[in-house]
Amino acid sequence: MFSLKFLYNTPLGAMITGRSKKERKDEVIVAESDPNLDLNPVLASYVRSIPRAQWYRNVLLQGYLVPPNVLYRLDSFEIRPDDVFIITYPKSGTTWTEEIVSLIYNDGNTNKVKDKLLIYRVHHLEVARPIGHWRFLRNLKSPRLMATHLPLPLIPTQLRQAKCKIIYVVRNPKDNAVSYYHHHRMSTFLGNYKGTWDDFLTYYMKGYMVYGSWFDHVLPYWKFAQEHPNKVLFISFEELKMDLSGMVTHIANFLERPLKPEAIKAIANHCSFEQMKCNNMVNREVLPISDIFDMSESKFMRKGIIGDWKNYFTQEQNEAFDKLYKEKMESSGLDLVFEPEDAYNRMNAYGRLIKPSPFIYQNGIKSQTT
Repeated sequence: MFSLKFLYNTPLGAMITGRSKKERKDEVIVAESDPNLDLNPVLASYVRSIPRAQWYRNVLLQGYLVPPNVLYRLDSFEIRPDDVFIITYPKSGTTWTEEIVSLIYNDGNTNKVKDKLLIYRVHHLEVARPIGHWRFLRNLKSPRLMATHLPLPLIPTQLRQAKCKIIYVVRNPKDNAVSYYHHHRMSTFLGNYKGTWDDFLTYYMKGYMVYGSWFDHVLPYWKFAQEHPNKVLFISFEELKMDLSGMVTHIANFLERPLKPEAIKAIANHCSFEQMKCNNMVNREVLPISDIFDMSESKFMRKGIIGDWKNYFTQEQNEAFDKLYKEKMESSGLDLVFEPEDAYNRMNAYGRLIKPSPFIYQNGIKSQTT
């Protein structure tokens, strides 16, 4: 078992993870070396809290576990028609959806996954092995199940062309901000954040996060889903919470792998938040790198509820966030829920929380549906 300390702070580890002498510095920039960083003290305070932070095409990424040599070759990664990609902004239900999809591809048989870590069943695109990552992914047998947090402009060219099935999972940004705050506190690769919630929310609202702004991540994928309705399934964390069995059925049908009722029930039972939290194959309690997370600060799977934001947001913060949300979202056609009661009422009325967009896109041009 390795540790981050070994991989990044010892001579041997430095040989494995060291930056290439032939770096294309116009694409990947060590954030600390950015001459413009100190022009924005708020941004600088966040960036400097992230170990080895790096800019990749103007998006901030962690430095641990995201090797520059992997980033250089993202564009040309070849997509297979039977690949499945799970794409999320961090802390939006990634692990949950990965486990569901993995079980769908195992016909709902939970015995097939009970002794195999999720990271060996669903493979991350950019959080990578320092050596041989692309070779490893190329050698995987089909169908490959993969995941990424990268914004739409940064994913491989063929993935932007929707050459395979894609599941995008969104979570309301207030709960997402709280979850991402705790994730920063527990994650060694994010610097085990020691700052205040107030400061973190400021960073979040300004879009200074690792992987960028929530709005800049979600909205392009929402449009992308409208452009490719047969290839991209856009679902929400809140839908998984409100109707797990129904959403498992929906996902399985989208993947063209319909399941029998008993298999749907088995997956829903296995993937309840309470079961997932205690499952060492998915809860990140067991990993090949020992010190990625400090579980004494927070658990990787913490609460999994709708509306936890109310325990953190002050009235002033909530009003400011609502104003920002309205400015960013009002013309998008994407209407999310922030309260359990609203989720319950909408699910009862429509069967989904993500309602179809009132807009259609043809050749990249947006128009109103009638």
